[in-house]
Amino acid sequence: MTAIREPLPRWRYPDTQTLSSVFPSGRPPFAPFPTVTNLVNANLCPVAVYHDLLHGLDNALMGQYPQEKRGELFQKFIAHLKFAIRNGSLTLTGYDIQTQQGRIRTHFLSFAQREGFSLNEAGDLWREYVEPYSRRKLQNGELINISPSDQFFFEISVANDHIPFALDAGIRNYPLRGRIDEIDFTNRRIIERTIKGGSTDNTPPLLKDYQVWLLAKLLCSLELNQMPSSWNGIRFQDFSLFVETPFNDFPIPFDNSDFVTHTHYSYAWINDISLSESPRVNQEVFENAACTPVNPHPVCAHPFINCFVHNYPYPQSRPEIRQAFQPWYRLLLWEQKWKGHLWQYQLLLLSRQELINRGLILEARMVSSSGNQLEIEIIGRQASSLRGYEYCTIIPYGSVFCGLRINARLIRVRGNNVFMEYEDNRNIISHEVLLLPSEISPPIMKEPLTFLDRQTQSALFRLQHIGADNLNRAQQRSVIQLLEAIFGIRPIQRE
Repeated sequence: MTAIREPLPRWRYPDTQTLSSVFPSGRPPFAPFPTVTNLVNANLCPVAVYHDLLHGLDNALMGQYPQEKRGELFQKFIAHLKFAIRNGSLTLTGYDIQTQQGRIRTHFLSFAQREGFSLNEAGDLWREYVEPYSRRKLQNGELINISPSDQFFFEISVANDHIPFALDAGIRNYPLRGRIDEIDFTNRRIIERTIKGGSTDNTPPLLKDYQVWLLAKLLCSLELNQMPSSWNGIRFQDFSLFVETPFNDFPIPFDNSDFVTHTHYSYAWINDISLSESPRVNQEVFENAACTPVNPHPVCAHPFINCFVHNYPYPQSRPEIRQAFQPWYRLLLWEQKWKGHLWQYQLLLLSRQELINRGLILEARMVSSSGNQLEIEIIGRQASSLRGYEYCTIIPYGSVFCGLRINARLIRVRGNNVFMEYEDNRNIISHEVLLLPSEISPPIMKEPLTFLDRQTQSALFRLQHIGADNLNRAQQRSVIQLLEAIFGIRPIQRE
């Protein structure tokens, strides 16, 4: 768990003027709008969240890119599998378990190849993750008992600007946003799913219990009018929390005072790293690191890649490079806060009419859905107001606080109706979710592209640590020579 940090007296929210009329410039006078991933990183280690915020390095527990893509495929296929069984396109009843697994395997191999995996890769993923998962779920009857009346939702985005966490005799309110892998209404479960873990594990993978607890805490903090109207009367406090791996289902208790305490520490680290420019804060971050080169963390992906990096002798101008790059990391974080984090605050703190007036959202009515295309009628404005919305986010189900978000691309306009194409999410979207009643007005939003600033941060960080062990290799690498010319003593000359 994270290093101790004095809990904040209050979270620094943007004031009314900042929300409505301030021109973004300089240091943002508000704290970030954290994600669940930020909190998990901070809980793991202050250095992990430092890398997250300033160097654009994602979840320290996620591992490298291929592993991340495998996890996404696993989650998508489980959603696809459950929908296929529910709507009858995959029949399992009347067969023995071996035949049932064979039918699921055929489904999976086809699905994985559509997602860009080769047949060999899909076969490996079947053996490593999907086969043990499906066998276990067939044996306990969970898959075979899925019926047409079952209700489950996947990839539900949740956010709240004020979530209360107990502290001493009072509370502290913090903002938080995240995405829930699955909400199973039939069995009253909130599920966090991962490909991590082994068959002999007795506990969930590190901090996955904390992650699902945070998401449940976030969901339970919402008011009735902030959730989909069809969820009225649902008490998520009565739902069970589970971390699912290919080999085990781990129940997670909702009441956990340690999680509450470490959440206060995590918010304090996020606040201090993002707002303070004091060298003392940076020093405290690394003084409280969870591991050392001699004793690296067994799970974190940072050691010897982003922490304890090799100290190459070339380029010789590395101190000058580090000094030049250091301010840019924070300036890029400020850019993200002005563009993305403030937008998140506005989305939740301003009224719907204010959001429409400021052009932050457009109101629309879902007309029809066919395949992965939507026909949408723009309400209150001409379709030409979609200029700049070639790529946008639609919430066809729920609200900005809690709902299904899909990314879509504008393909054509007819009168005041627009036709949009979204990523083929049939594996996570139930068709009836998209056929909304006419009185429902799903918002269309243009989300700020803060991921570009994070990519710039991570590219600068990689460039800062590029190097060579000897002069010959350094002279052969044009990037090192260019860095020496810009920051060192090597003259730039045309040959």
